[in-house]
Amino acid sequence: MIHPLSGPSLNDLEHCSGDYRTPDKLMTGCNITTDDIQMWLAPFTSGESHVLTVTLPQSTEITAIKIYNYNKTSEDTYRGVKTLKMTLDDKPLCGGQTVHLRRAPGTTHYDFGQIIDLSEKPEWNELDTIVHLSKGDPINIRKLIPDYEISLLPAGFVYQIYIYSSFGDPYYVGLNGIELFDEEGEEIELAAGQVSAVPDSVNVLYQDQQIMKGGDVRTPDKLINHVINDDSARNSWLAPILPNTGNRVYIVFDYPVTVAMIKLYNYSKAPARGVKEFGVLVDDLVVYHGLLSPHNGSHEPEIVLFSDRIAPNSNSLLTKSCGVEQQVELTNNKTKMGNDRNSPSVYDSNIRPFTSLVNH
Repeated sequence: MIHPLSGPSLNDLEHCSGDYRTPDKLMTGCNITTDDIQMWLAPFTSGESHVLTVTLPQSTEITAIKIYNYNKTSEDTYRGVKTLKMTLDDKPLCGGQTVHLRRAPGTTHYDFGQIIDLSEKPEWNELDTIVHLSKGDPINIRKLIPDYEISLLPAGFVYQIYIYSSFGDPYYVGLNGIELFDEEGEEIELAAGQVSAVPDSVNVLYQDQQIMKGGDVRTPDKLINHVINDDSARNSWLAPILPNTGNRVYIVFDYPVTVAMIKLYNYSKAPARGVKEFGVLVDDLVVYHGLLSPHNGSHEPEIVLFSDRIAPNSNSLLTKSCGVEQQVELTNNKTKMGNDRNSPSVYDSNIRPFTSLVNH
């Protein structure tokens, strides 16, 4: 049922009429899209009020609102709402605090709807900041590992692991697990719905075919189920490497979250399919770029550290921050010379090996 919704639109401007991005588009149910015919857009003037009003036909109990920000393209997402306040029958919600909205991704890689819980005070505060300094006594990380550089603690809505390369397999890449920790060194609890990947999993290769009943089990939710030492890969994530498509893992929060440490467990069933070079982005800003090691038989994590107040169990577990290794190719009259064993394997979709792991 669509309830009456009113508010401004571009049609309020002089000499503008017929623009389809009107308030009623907000309640059509078509939310995870980049088609702006399903969106609302209005003029904005800094310092003035811009109000959307939803009128319900009767008294209704509401515990949460899910908001999808403006998502036409990555550039157009800057037209999205950054902060807002909400009222119910002229009474302030969320303790009267300003609600910080997450910028949309400009893609449909994941469900970017943000749930605003109206039953309690929000997790954020009034400070509009994305970086926090940690508390407590600092640890001399440079004594543990001299060339390790610690960044300021990142805080944001969307944490992204961007995968640049595997350890030699040109067709698949995967991980056994990911864990995030806060400033106090406590693990941040994650739900399966917060984790997604692009490409999602091996299943994207066969989604139009009836090859695997029930689908391959190596899906993104396995990254946070804490079953790390399973070399059968049933509790791992594996995805295809596709041309012109970077592999990404997204962890999405409904409010800004500060992360002091990330533990990564590389893919163990086939070490060549493990992650080699990767980056960590927070709300699309790069905060780390480094290298993982291939699985070597142990199931110890490798650590990305953002705080000098948390001591890793071992300095050998710290990931290597990197300038990117460069491949050198020698040619003679346009003919490639030599056989560089470090050069990446050539991608050929026609000879991609089939892989599947299904529930019995």
